[in-house]
Amino acid sequence: MSTLYTGRLAAGSYVELNVIGKRIDSVREVEPAADSPWLFPVLVDLQHNGSMGVAYNELHDDVAGKLPRVARHLRQHGVGRCWATLTTYPGDKLLCTAKALDQWLSAHPDENTLFTGIFHEGIFISPVAGWRGAHVPDWVRPPDIDYFHRIMEASGGRIRAVNVAPEQPGALTFIEQVVAAGVQIALGHAGPDAATVATAVARGATLVTHFGNGAPPQIHRHRNPLWSYLAHPELCLGLIGDGFHLPPDLVRAALAAKTERRCFLVSDASGHAGMPPGTYRRAGGAEFVITAEGYMHLVDSEILSGAWFQLDAGVEFLVRHLGFDLPAAWRLCSQIPARIAGIDLPDLSAGSEASFVVAHWDDGLVLDQCVHGGEPYLAAPLRARAEGIHPPSRVESGYYG
Repeated sequence: MSTLYTGRLAAGSYVELNVIGKRIDSVREVEPAADSPWLFPVLVDLQHNGSMGVAYNELHDDVAGKLPRVARHLRQHGVGRCWATLTTYPGDKLLCTAKALDQWLSAHPDENTLFTGIFHEGIFISPVAGWRGAHVPDWVRPPDIDYFHRIMEASGGRIRAVNVAPEQPGALTFIEQVVAAGVQIALGHAGPDAATVATAVARGATLVTHFGNGAPPQIHRHRNPLWSYLAHPELCLGLIGDGFHLPPDLVRAALAAKTERRCFLVSDASGHAGMPPGTYRRAGGAEFVITAEGYMHLVDSEILSGAWFQLDAGVEFLVRHLGFDLPAAWRLCSQIPARIAGIDLPDLSAGSEASFVVAHWDDGLVLDQCVHGGEPYLAAPLRARAEGIHPPSRVESGYYG
C-alpha cells in the first residue's frame, strides 16, 4: 500500500512523495500550487526531559509503560530525532534508568531510531542557588569520571553529551577525560569566570546548555559566563525557543554573535510538558505552576521549571518574533542541531526513511501531518500552540526568569 504526500521543498521545488512501507519509494516533481504546504525533515531536539507526566529520570520503574507515551507525543509534534535528557536525580537511580532505557531501545528499533542518544545534563552542575536553577541541591555532586564510565556502560554507550560546571573541583580534568572518550561536553548551570571558560574550551568543551538560563535572575553586568560563552566561537549555543525562557532580543544577539551555524534550538521540555494547567510537585518536592499560556515556574519564584512546549513551538517563535521565514526557522530546529550532534537525518529522496513533516503557516505553525518510518501520526492538523495563545515578546512581562 502506498501513500502520497505533496508539498514544497525548502529548495523551492514542488514534489509528490510516494511512501511505501517505511521508505520513500519515489519522488516526482509536480506543478507549483499557491496553497501547497511545506515538506520538511523531522525536528531534532537535543535537550528533552520528558513529556505527558513522564520524566526520563524516572523510567527505571516502568519504561514499557512510560517511554512509548513520550515517543508518540514527540512524533505528533514533528520530532523525529531526540536526545533523552537526564537531569539532576539520585545517581543510583540514574544508573538504573540508563540501563532500562538501553534495554528497551535495543529491543524496539522504531524508538531506537527516535532516541539517538542521552544528554547527561544533571549531577555535575553548580550547587550554588541560582546557577543550579530548579535542580535539587542534595543530588548535585562534583564531576566524577568513575561515575561517568559507570553510567556510560549502563546506557550501552548511549551518552552523547555531558553537562558540567567547569568551575567545580576536578571539572577541567573531567572535561578532558570525557572528550577523550568521544563524548561532547556542554557548559551550563554554571558560574565560571572568563579564564575557566577559556580553559574548558581549550580542553574540548563544545556546547552550551540552554544559553541564558540556568542562571540567577540577578548577575554582575560584566563578570558572568554568558559573555564568555559568546566570545568563544568553538562553543555552540542551545537556545530554548518556547517564548518564555528567552526574550527575542537575546536570541537575536546570540545568533548575531555566533551565526546560525553555531546556534540550535531545544525544547527543554519538562516531564510535565503537555499536562493541563495547575500546580504540580516535581521530583525532590518543589512545587511548580503551569499557566494556561504554558508558562512553567516554581511557586513564588520566577525560576522556570523546564518548558511546557515541544520544539515545533521554537520554529513558531523564530518566525513570529525574529522574522525568520519558515524554512530558515525549521533549519535551526532540524538540520543544524543534527549536524552539531552528528546525527544523520533522512532526506526527502527516493529510498530514504519516510520520516518528514508536512506543515504550513496560518497565523502560527500548523503541522498537517507528521510521518515517521512511513506511519502518519496525526488524525487532524495540529498547531504548535493553541490558536490565539502566544508568548509575550517583551521583557516587561516578567516571564524571562
